[in-house]
Amino acid sequence: MNQTKSIQNLFTYGASQIINLLAPFLVGFYVIPIFGIAKWGVVGVVTSLYVLIGILVEFGANLVGVKELSAYRLKQNYLKKYIGLNYTFRQYCCVIITAVLVIVFILLKANASYYFGLTWMLAWYYNPLWIYQAKEDFKIINFITIATKVLYVVAVFLFINKPQHYIYLVGLLGLCNAIFYAFFYYKTAKTFSSFKKVMVFIKQNKAIVLSNFSITAYTQAPIFIIDAVLGNTASGIYKVIDLFLTAYRSYLGVFFNVTFPKFCFIAQQNIKSASKYATKMLLINVGLLTLSALVVFFTMPYLIKYFNVALNVEKGLYLSRYLLFLPIVIALNIPFYQALIYKSQHKSIATISIIGLLITVILGVFLTKNSQLNGTLIALYVAEVFITLSLMIKGYKFLK
Repeated sequence: MNQTKSIQNLFTYGASQIINLLAPFLVGFYVIPIFGIAKWGVVGVVTSLYVLIGILVEFGANLVGVKELSAYRLKQNYLKKYIGLNYTFRQYCCVIITAVLVIVFILLKANASYYFGLTWMLAWYYNPLWIYQAKEDFKIINFITIATKVLYVVAVFLFINKPQHYIYLVGLLGLCNAIFYAFFYYKTAKTFSSFKKVMVFIKQNKAIVLSNFSITAYTQAPIFIIDAVLGNTASGIYKVIDLFLTAYRSYLGVFFNVTFPKFCFIAQQNIKSASKYATKMLLINVGLLTLSALVVFFTMPYLIKYFNVALNVEKGLYLSRYLLFLPIVIALNIPFYQALIYKSQHKSIATISIIGLLITVILGVFLTKNSQLNGTLIALYVAEVFITLSLMIKGYKFLK
């Protein structure tokens, strides 16, 4: 029953993610001819910066928060206090980070895209998806996801029509997300906490946030490295490549979000049953990923010839084929990662993630300088294989 329900949730949640995955492609192939591949690289760097900041603002909500709300879903008073505690932290965090960012942008004379991107701070603050994830209410998540992305795509087609308009692109996404997130945020029951409790909350969750930040950092690091070593045009080409990798990571996020609450709920009763559940879901996931990777790998050359795309975009699309099998490596570690989170092995996850980040940065800089974008792809595979093997070794004993 649990497996059947999870498969239903996977397809229910996954249906909305089709829009989520299509939006970057629709936007990318529309705006690149307008303002060029170099400005697309700038957009990619700014986006990655705010993705990293989001990890700090949400502060473990999508991991520890989901675990807490799903494991204790029947205790309403506890849920209201925990949700309020997380949002109280976000209030302090958003004010401080926004002030710091504005000062840094002024001192560095940053591109206007960075300022417009501050709308993401509102989106990160209001984001209620983790609450509905814990409830396994994927219909609400679907509505929010589809509505935000449809609004974003429409806004881009309406307002981005000149080369200088690239500075608004990141800000539009943050604003569209914030509008719908805010509506559901205000519908959520919560009890705000004192500053003292917030400090305890920070101490309790800093390890998992550090690990989550490190994981996100090594996924975002390549575009920063490429931009610094090879320039905006190369980072723009990589951003085209990253469209496919981002799509697969989004799918993996769907899989994780669907299975993690159920894993925690089952594990609360019997860890062996949770292990069996995780294994069954893993086999389904790897099968789907392998099939889709093979289909895209062999059909992409024909699709590229069919569509008349710019040479730089074509180069990015050809290179992206070689990243299609990376998500399979990532998928293999999900059950072990979930087990480590459930068992509160945050320091172990943090250590593995930080080492993975160091491998990405050090090896990425070296290989990018010597082999350009091909070197970046190799660095990504090395980092992901290390992280997957490490999580398997650490997490296996908790799934016995």
